[in-house]
Amino acid sequence: MKTNNSSLHLSIGLFVIVGLACTAYLAMTLANTTFFAGDSYEITAKFTAVNGLRAGSNVEISGVAVGKVSSISLDQTLYQAVITMNIDNSVGIPVDSTAAIKTSGLIGDKYVSIIPGADDVLLKDKEILMDTQAALDIEEMISKYVFGSVDK
Repeated sequence: MKTNNSSLHLSIGLFVIVGLACTAYLAMTLANTTFFAGDSYEITAKFTAVNGLRAGSNVEISGVAVGKVSSISLDQTLYQAVITMNIDNSVGIPVDSTAAIKTSGLIGDKYVSIIPGADDVLLKDKEILMDTQAALDIEEMISKYVFGSVDK
């Protein structure tokens, strides 16, 4: 009795390929990255503190994700954190907007929230968002509340 081994090998090969593709998609989704990024433009903002923010964090306007943080670096002349963000081309950000670092929930992930300004001029690729608000340091606030002010 001879069975058709070639069709069996083909079906097993297809099953393995589909399984690997699903695993790659799941890994990229969990890592909060995309392999095939859509059209976007890059803007930067400087913050005095970015505690807990990381590359890959969301950039949101009114609670809607409009981009991702692509990198975080240090400006060694001003000792400020420089955040580079990729924003979807379909979203225009006025030049007088404000970027603030927020936390989702009490101890959730950090993200950049952009509060749109009223100017008609929009930020272009590689431009700088000037108005920023640093991350709120919850640990510092709790220690001040529990231990009181140490300034005398």
